[in-house]
Amino acid sequence: YSDELPQHSVYLSGYWIGKYEVTRGEYRRFIEAGGYSNPAYWSSAGWSWKVSNNRTQPYYWAAAQDWYGGQPFTQTESHPVVAVTYYEAEAFCNWAGGHLPTEAQWEKAARWTGSYPNVYPWGNVWDAEKCNNIYDTNPAGGGYERYQTAPVGSYPSGASPYGLQDMAGNVWEWCRDWYSSSYYSVSPSTDPQGPSSGSYRVLRGGSWDDDDDDDRCADRDDGNPNGDWDYGGFRIAR
Repeated sequence: YSDELPQHSVYLSGYWIGKYEVTRGEYRRFIEAGGYSNPAYWSSAGWSWKVSNNRTQPYYWAAAQDWYGGQPFTQTESHPVVAVTYYEAEAFCNWAGGHLPTEAQWEKAARWTGSYPNVYPWGNVWDAEKCNNIYDTNPAGGGYERYQTAPVGSYPSGASPYGLQDMAGNVWEWCRDWYSSSYYSVSPSTDPQGPSSGSYRVLRGGSWDDDDDDDRCADRDDGNPNGDWDYGGFRIAR
């Protein structure tokens, strides 16, 4: 797509990034530690959003869910936390001593082999059974067209070259960058951070409700920072 052009190479300084998406169990510890009552973890915009919405937990926090008329299922502590806004993801990362990955950090971890970039985390050929998407049949994700997340790491054959799990499918993942459809035309060659401002933040990776197109490592999406969709989650970097 046009927002993926021009294709270009960048150099990134060393960093760590989570092997898995942040789970409900991990996020529960943030809640229990007073994460929603301590403004020190939140940006000013995030804290204003939290207060005005009286938010004390993610929107789809209840264990029992039934999305889009699919098969009802129970979110376990090993399922990725969903319906977290950018603000909530950012606050969790601050509490945990990390940060959301930049878009470039996320993409390198998802696809770079050391000599070339894969189309999908596992390679260049689509395989619906290697990630949680609308067409796979893995019972961990509910099976074909069941509209639900899967416990993190349920698709080990879909790992990225760095060994990261669920970089395609399961949940869209927040990145730290502001989104711009033309950013690649001005992106610096070293440690790009995204535009200095904007209206939307970057989301990457596709979700349980997507197919081979949205699950490509290069696909870029944008989301309102206060969006709390049942297909949105994140992973932490440092």
